[in-house]
Amino acid sequence: MLKLKSQFLTKTIKYVEKSRFNKVYPRNFTKAADAYFDASMQVYTNGRIKEKEAHLAALATSAATKCQYCIPYHTAQAKRLGATDDEIKSAIMIAADVMRMSTMFYGNEFDLEAFKAMLKN
Repeated sequence: MLKLKSQFLTKTIKYVEKSRFNKVYPRNFTKAADAYFDASMQVYTNGRIKEKEAHLAALATSAATKCQYCIPYHTAQAKRLGATDDEIKSAIMIAADVMRMSTMFYGNEFDLEAFKAMLKN
């Protein structure tokens, strides 16, 4: 039993050393979390949207959800890929506009079916 526990901890340490982000998961999920992280990063590097634009979209989402961890990460990645300050500001402004309109429609209980009908015209 002790040997199995030691092997488990050794594997867990391997995944945490590979990515410090794996440290936020319970030990029995580090292998799955590591595999998920590797796979999910493919959407940026091998996705249908160019990597810079993918990070700009992620930055906009991060700003809208107020993720204090995601904002500096996606800003740095976008800049690394050549994003200008105006592109970064534009992505954030788009997120702000979507949130504003969502708040206006939701708060005023604007009828969703009426909204969809307006889009058809």
